[in-house]
Amino acid sequence: MANSIDNAGCRPIERLPITTIIPRAWIGFSRAPWRCVGLTALMLIILTGLGVTAGDLQQSSHWWLATLGDALLVISIPAALMPLVALLHLADRLLPQGSSSEVGAVPSSTRQLLWLFKQTAALAVLEGVILIGALNLIRVASAVVADHSGVLSNLILAAGVAALAIWTLGQSLALPLLVHHGHRPLAAMEHSRRLVQTNRLKVLALLGLLLGINLVGLMGACLGLLLSLPISALLLMASCRTQTPWVRESRRNMLPT
Repeated sequence: MANSIDNAGCRPIERLPITTIIPRAWIGFSRAPWRCVGLTALMLIILTGLGVTAGDLQQSSHWWLATLGDALLVISIPAALMPLVALLHLADRLLPQGSSSEVGAVPSSTRQLLWLFKQTAALAVLEGVILIGALNLIRVASAVVADHSGVLSNLILAAGVAALAIWTLGQSLALPLLVHHGHRPLAAMEHSRRLVQTNRLKVLALLGLLLGINLVGLMGACLGLLLSLPISALLLMASCRTQTPWVRESRRNMLPT
């Protein structure tokens, strides 16, 4: 018996444990509900507080106040990353351990929040640069071709947006994989791409589940987000506890030749 191998023949195929992430997430949340809610509240306070303040300052007629508003808006993103990383790190520690076939988990004692924050910031910058660069490239290419053929310009635009959407889907698990495995940004991006490639339907089901939970959380003056966001973090971290399935090897001919 051996682990199933991917097309390259050098890496085991990882399967998302989609059927077990909900009970695992509930068990993890029940272990420290107030810590999860507290980190979520801190993240929301930072985002809304800095965002509202930045919006008010940007409407000022004084240029220095408007500039300060722009600076606060930019600062709000990295400021919210710290509680987000802390929430994912806590969720990873709260989840129950699975079977011995789960791969890649790094002991939590070897990861420091500051190091994770730095790697998360680098991942966000790298993916942001790629996303903005790709959007600008698609826009420029479509505008250049539009002078010669409107149909071809629309085709380039549609193909570019589709390719970018596929790439974005492939990077949807990069952050939780970075936190769980202690990856660096490029390694997390590559791991996420491989994992999504072999679990397309499961990843779509996971994203649909997260979307549904947070849409419910938006009800009740958005107070439900204090529960839906921690549950979402636990579901994401539970999905990182991938498994390598066992397959039957073909029998070798043991007779002498």
